[in-house]
Amino acid sequence: MAGAAALAGLVRGFSGFGGAMVFMPIASLLYEPKLAAILLFIADDIAALAMLPAAVRRCIWREVLLLGIAAVIAVPFGVALLVVADADVMRWVICLVILLAVVLMALGWRYTGRLGLPATLGTGMLAGLSGGAAALPGPPVVLLWLGGQGNAATVRANLIVFFGFTATASGIAYWWSGLFTQTSLLMSLPLIPAYLLPLSLGSRLFARSSEQQFRRVALALCAFAALSGLPLWRLL
Repeated sequence: MAGAAALAGLVRGFSGFGGAMVFMPIASLLYEPKLAAILLFIADDIAALAMLPAAVRRCIWREVLLLGIAAVIAVPFGVALLVVADADVMRWVICLVILLAVVLMALGWRYTGRLGLPATLGTGMLAGLSGGAAALPGPPVVLLWLGGQGNAATVRANLIVFFGFTATASGIAYWWSGLFTQTSLLMSLPLIPAYLLPLSLGSRLFARSSEQQFRRVALALCAFAALSGLPLWRLL
């Protein structure tokens, strides 16, 4: 668990996202998923506080707030869609769309001009839908900002603030559901330093990286999330 937390913190510190993509598959092998989610939530939220001040000053608030609000509104619809639709079909569609976007951006596609309101709200809704239906809220937002003209520092700041916004909503839902127990709080304590120190190292690595290196890592994480989410692995 400490090793998973350390690797997740390193990835999160460098890219501004992706901690759950690393931590959850490993932690879910050792504990039930809801406990693993709480452990990550506590460790990540406390550790990520160190990144928020700089990100708050650098992010584009108009985009972050609109995306966050749209995503939170759309999550219940994604869950409802999961209930009425075939889960495997939903995951195939969402994961393949994400992979197509990754391929296009890896080939150099980027949109020009200012990000419009329809694109911002639409991507936020898509993030909420994919989060509720397939537990993949991050890639649509990441790909939106990677496809624009913003530099790596701005994209990373947007992501940190956006996921801080959605984490607040998740924390309220966890508390309302009674998932914060004495056991989960005590189990999370050793993971906080294991997560925090590599997160600091990841932030330092980002400061020394190039725009191209950041884009490659971010696209690779999105591709990893989409590939690992394919129902193909369960069938095999």
